Order: sequence, then structure tokens, then C-alpha cells
Amino acid sequence: MRDPVWPCALVALLGMLITPCGSAASAPPSGLVAYRAVYSVHLDGIGIGISHLTLKPGPKGLWICHSEAKPNAFFGLFDSAQLNEQSRFRIRHGRMEALFYSLTEPGRSPQHDQGVRFDWRKHFAYAHVGPHKKVFPLRSGEMDRLSAQIALSRDLVLHGRPPKVFRVINHNHLHRYHFVMGGKRKWRTPIGIFPTVAYVRRSLKGATLTFWCASTLYEIPIVARQTRHGHPTITLHLIGFRRLPTTSTHQVLGKVTPR
Repeated sequence: MRDPVWPCALVALLGMLITPCGSAASAPPSGLVAYRAVYSVHLDGIGIGISHLTLKPGPKGLWICHSEAKPNAFFGLFDSAQLNEQSRFRIRHGRMEALFYSLTEPGRSPQHDQGVRFDWRKHFAYAHVGPHKKVFPLRSGEMDRLSAQIALSRDLVLHGRPPKVFRVINHNHLHRYHFVMGGKRKWRTPIGIFPTVAYVRRSLKGATLTFWCASTLYEIPIVARQTRHGHPTITLHLIGFRRLPTTSTHQVLGKVTPR
């Protein structure tokens, strides 16, 4: 039987990682900048794969956020599952409106697939996990987990602080996520040294998510880490970045270490 730790742990962290971004000095009024970022993925300190994150404008005023994660050659011997996530949203009257979310894991059963469709005209959200479906009354500000992270970064860009609470539809449940500031730290990356501010979310089950975001790189996480009872499980390190579509700079790959 294939070890499920790669998809299960990484889904949890990637869903709280993907963030569009823009610095206070250079972001457009929407607070969003198109970009592509590359992260190395580590499980209990061991490198297990690579994650590619893309945020770009779509047709008819939409924005599209996409994540693709793959295990490396060695880890793929034990778990061939990949992760593909996508969120579509728009900015309406200065606010974000989530429209569509999907998660698939090629190489695993469709029972793990997830999706949410937001119908703002009828004020309902239609969610599913595999064959199990659920309908939610839809209130302003409710999102899927990728658009929630977009909102986190966007609020840091525009206001310098995260919202007090996120209402997120995930795994056929409505969750409330709270983030608090957790200190400052510099990280050395292949593309430079970045001062960061940590934003922390703690759950009642002992899990903690920490994102070290850099205002000088559009508030994207330089490092993201999930811990359980103080022990790191999944960590993502930024190893490549380029702005879209105005730059053709090649991605730089390497290691990330604290300064």
C-alpha cells in the first residue's frame, strides 16, 4: 500500500500557502500581482518534492491561482501521488469573491477529489468531496482555502494586517481561521535575503501553521511550516520566483537557510 503521508500532509499546508501578492510600493489598486514561484518541499527535514505556484489574470476579469506539487524521484518510489489545485475569483466592489475551487490528486482515487462552486446570485455554495455533496448558505466574505490565502496576502499588501477571521469552505465544512503575528526573522534564499514577519494559525488539535511573509517580495511566504505539538512536519522553502508577464528572468534553484 502506498504511504499517504505526501498527499495528506502537503494538501493541508499547500491549501494554506498559496498567496498572491504585491508590495505596498508597487502593487496595483487590486493588491494583486501576477507571478510564478517555486518551493522545495520537506517532510520531517527530508526533501521530498517541488511545488509550483502561479497567480495570473484570466478572462473577463477573473484571477486564477494554480498549484502543482510533485514528489521527487526517490520519494516517488514510495508515493506517486501529485497535487493539483486551482481557485478562480474576482474583485468586485473592492472585495474578493471566490467563484470556483478544485483539488485533484492524479495517481490516487477520485474519492479524494474536492471542489466548491460559489453562486453569488442565488447565495449558495455547492461543495463536494468525492461523491459526498453539501450545500452551504453563502454569506459575503466566504471563500475556498486558496482564495482565503489570496485574501490574507492581499490584506497585508493593502492594509498591513490580516483580517481578524477567515470563513473558509474546506472538506465539506465551514471553518473559521485566525492568524496572529508571531515575530520577525530574516531568511537567505537563492534570490536574496528577505526580512519576514511570521503569521501564525493554531488549531485546537495541536497543529500550527506559520508563514514567514516578505513585504519586499509582494508579501509571498518565503518559508511556510506546519508543526504538530512543536514538531515540524511539512516545510516549504522558496527557491525560485519571477513576476508575470513583465519579466523573463530564469528561476534560480538552491537551498534556503536562516541567516
